[in-house]
Amino acid sequence: MSRAGSSRAIRGFTLMEMMLVLALATALVTLVVPNLGPLITRAQLYSAARDIASALRYVRGQALVQGRSTEFELAVRDHWYRISGRKKSYPLPAAIELGLYTAETETVDEGTGRIRFFPDGSSTGGRVVLQANAIKRQITVNWLTGEVLLREE
Repeated sequence: MSRAGSSRAIRGFTLMEMMLVLALATALVTLVVPNLGPLITRAQLYSAARDIASALRYVRGQALVQGRSTEFELAVRDHWYRISGRKKSYPLPAAIELGLYTAETETVDEGTGRIRFFPDGSSTGGRVVLQANAIKRQITVNWLTGEVLLREE
């Protein structure tokens, strides 16, 4: 189709072309969206592990700076952690399985425990394990030095 006096043609999309594009887009979304779930869970796992490791390092630093004992508290069943000196509890994703291995004296109840840091940098020691799907992240706190190590199993 062309206008009188113009050599340029005006083109558009046919209904069939539009339907084909919509069908391809639908098929693509159907294939991609279900595969995003595990990726989101994995990102949440890595983020939560970094947050916990950072909180543990912060609590150790506060013990050194303030010259007094400080605590990191983790509620495994309720999915939150808290650091001494702050009333706020920090939530963790429910999709992540948590495990805390600490000294028996630092167990608050069956689902909650603490890792305590002392003014010289040492700690009661412990390990926090986070798992989602088949991926595990482990945060280990050395009892002698208080060093916090984050690694993937």
